[in-house]
Amino acid sequence: MKKTPRKRLKLTRLGKITAGVLILLVMLLIYFLLGGIDGKNAEAGKGKQITAESKMMQNEGEVNKSKNETILIDKEKNNEIDSNKGISSRDNHKIIEPSGDKKKKVKHTAKKQSNEQATLKTGKVVYLTFDDGPNPVSLDILKLLKTYNAKATFFMLEPNMRKNPKVVKKMVKEGHTVGVHGVTHDVSKVYRSPSNFVDEMKQAIGFIQETTNVKTNLVRAPYGSKPYITPPFQAAADQEDFILWDWNIDSIDWKLTNGEYIQKVKQQTMELTDKEPLIVLMHEKDSTLAHLEDLLTFFKEEGYEMEALNETMDPVQLK
Repeated sequence: MKKTPRKRLKLTRLGKITAGVLILLVMLLIYFLLGGIDGKNAEAGKGKQITAESKMMQNEGEVNKSKNETILIDKEKNNEIDSNKGISSRDNHKIIEPSGDKKKKVKHTAKKQSNEQATLKTGKVVYLTFDDGPNPVSLDILKLLKTYNAKATFFMLEPNMRKNPKVVKKMVKEGHTVGVHGVTHDVSKVYRSPSNFVDEMKQAIGFIQETTNVKTNLVRAPYGSKPYITPPFQAAADQEDFILWDWNIDSIDWKLTNGEYIQKVKQQTMELTDKEPLIVLMHEKDSTLAHLEDLLTFFKEEGYEMEALNETMDPVQLK
């Protein structure tokens, strides 16, 4: 039996156009569908990336915050430690504040040093000095000085101090200044050599220190520094930190024993007042004591202060 052949369907021109349009629409639909899916995926991925970055930044912020808090805590601890130690940390410098007791001590020391840094005055101030003592008459001299509220400086010989140690102690106790005048008061011995001069002064200084616990460096050379203290003697004295004092008002009381020395001192005082410091030389003698009150009365009535020398002053020496 023969099979009947099938007839192929032939599309007309209109059918072809319609089919082409349908195919194109389907392709466009597929394209847009696929594009929409990719866009959503992209946005979703971008959102995930932003979220991850945000979480990272948040984590970093928390880490930094933690670090800052740790640093702040450490600083506070350091400040507390420094505060407990009395130390203020600022600009990498340490400022040590003394405690209350130490502050008082520092203040007291500064005040004491300020009082000790006295200068040699000119004008209505006179510095009374006595040589060659102490002697039995010295107690009466001290009593008279106290009556007139006068301070003086005593340059003493070691043998006389050894005979009258209580007088030396009383001088210190009553606020007078003590210095040394040597041992022998003999030119041929004390000025035999610089070492002889130094040895005599050190012996006298040692006795004062042992007796009164006062270490003095004030020295008056026997018969004055001129002409005996030559450069070698001066160098030896400087080596021992001696402070050599002379005078510029000589009472000559050792010679003018009848009271004439009072007028001598008055005359020189009036000539030098307001020009030079007034350093008066006298001696611890009975004849000096006999007329000393007249001199003290003169200074008091004329408005002169009578003060003692000290080691911070520049010494007056013979010209």
